[in-house]
Amino acid sequence: MRVGFINTSGKQNEKPFRIDPLGALYLLTILEQEFGDRLDLGYTDLRGVSEDSMIYHIPERDVYLHYITTPEIAEIQRIVAAVRRVYPKALHLAGGPHANIFPEESLKTFDAICIGEGEEVIKQMINDIFDNKLRKIYRETRTMDLDAYPFPLRKYLPKAAVTDTGMLTRKHAGLLGTSILVSRGCPFNCHFCSNQYKGPTRVRSPELITQEIEYLKREYQTQALLFKDDQAIHTNREVSRGMLEAVGRSNVLWRGQSRANGVHPDTVKLAKETGCVEIAVAIESVSPKALKIMNKNIDLDKAKEYFKVLRQNEIEIKLLLILGLPGEPKDIAQQTINFIEETRPSNVSLSILCPIPGSEIWNNPARFGMKIDTSVPFEKYMFAFGRFDGEEKTPHFFEYEKSGPFGEGMSMDEIMANHEAVQTYLRERRINF
Repeated sequence: MRVGFINTSGKQNEKPFRIDPLGALYLLTILEQEFGDRLDLGYTDLRGVSEDSMIYHIPERDVYLHYITTPEIAEIQRIVAAVRRVYPKALHLAGGPHANIFPEESLKTFDAICIGEGEEVIKQMINDIFDNKLRKIYRETRTMDLDAYPFPLRKYLPKAAVTDTGMLTRKHAGLLGTSILVSRGCPFNCHFCSNQYKGPTRVRSPELITQEIEYLKREYQTQALLFKDDQAIHTNREVSRGMLEAVGRSNVLWRGQSRANGVHPDTVKLAKETGCVEIAVAIESVSPKALKIMNKNIDLDKAKEYFKVLRQNEIEIKLLLILGLPGEPKDIAQQTINFIEETRPSNVSLSILCPIPGSEIWNNPARFGMKIDTSVPFEKYMFAFGRFDGEEKTPHFFEYEKSGPFGEGMSMDEIMANHEAVQTYLRERRINF
């Protein structure tokens, strides 16, 4: 049976090849381990390909696999329609956030969908195709043990698409690097987030983490790693120690993300000793009121102390911020600039709030004094913009009530003006990310 994963163009990213398709590679690796030569496995990489040329890059398969996110769903639907015209007998299977949130709508495009974690479901789907009994919906309610599955093999990609320079910043930008994911789950429940893996964090064993890094070094000469995990430095000291020591044994440099509160100074010191050069910290807002409304539960004074610890250990700070949150004060732009001046991050990624399907703010907008314009196509949703092109603008897909549960709501024009004021400040100082 010929089975192929199709990756989208990644057109929402300025450099789509920096977004490694780890999920697709992971599932292909699992299928190879389970079925061996019963399957002819392949991967079609459409990153950077114009949509009118995509069909010429897609070889014939018996089964196509798709990972669907909401901003990409329209493009994926067009890809599936084009493939069905050329290869009408092929089956299309899908999983991912959009399938979980909109299962019935997804079934209008795909022959079968996975709801929940996909490791065992994908194997069951393929077995059911062999037995001619494929179902429409497969639900996984169990929590997967990550140590029971292999790390994702990169052999399905051309070697040039596995590693690249620029994974790290500043003086380390020239190192050859790639991304890696060794955990799943976020114990926090921010109202703007649609993470489908909420709950206790599961981390691969230190032995498997070291094995994957050594594989990347041996096969792809990897010198630098970008950890895609929600937490690369964990608030749990024991979990973090095992993970960090595993990375340290491989002698690579790396960057990742961490929580703003709750990380012990000794853990930061260990991160530096094991090769950490930069940590992204998602403060999201400098307004305590907005943080409370969004259930972010961050103490800004403690976050400032954490920044000091990072700087003491010579770890660069990437600050993640969102403007347009409910409850923001009118002078949020100036307050944000003041916070940046005080904390001195190396770079800042600035976004405007995007009500993502599956998030609490999407599910219950009235709770936040918000109206969402559902007529705006999902592919117009933008999480970050104006970073590379100062003329780029976001569509107005939500608005606040003039008098809402958290006071007077800002207009979208006011939110955009605040964004431009802060982004101009970042560009002038060359710290915009």
